[in-house]
Amino acid sequence: MGTAPLPDAAEPEARWPDDLVALYRDRWEAMVRVATLLLGSRAEAEEVVQEAFAALAPRWSAVEVPAAYLRRSVVNGATGVLRRRRTAEAHVPDPPPPEAPDQLVELRDVLLALPERQRAVLVLRYVEGLDDDAIASTLGCRRATVRSSAARGLAAIRRELT
Repeated sequence: MGTAPLPDAAEPEARWPDDLVALYRDRWEAMVRVATLLLGSRAEAEEVVQEAFAALAPRWSAVEVPAAYLRRSVVNGATGVLRRRRTAEAHVPDPPPPEAPDQLVELRDVLLALPERQRAVLVLRYVEGLDDDAIASTLGCRRATVRSSAARGLAAIRRELT
């Protein structure tokens, strides 16, 4: 159970003040323990703690009690992960109708596994028949985002169905 790697010192934007590096080394493992106990997953806990440190770094000079700020950030991050889990569990898709062809059921399951934006782009394009500009307007994003989301979504579907 070592510490996670510090940001690369060769990158100017990733240079942390010495006090922040010391806090990282001192509190990393304890914060991972806290998050692991809240989440039940060390991998998720490490992500939450890393995100908390990354959020603290640009605010470092303005934070009065960095250890308390970090602890609150870790708890808030873990709470967010738990909230997303509950939301995902609460939105279990309806079972397919018994007469649905297996291929259609498989396609639906793959579609539901896509990130929300990719799924929305594909549904609006292929079910509603909207063009990229209309989809961008509907989703409040750029046309390029629609095109890249469609390409990524279709690639993911192809990978899963082959």
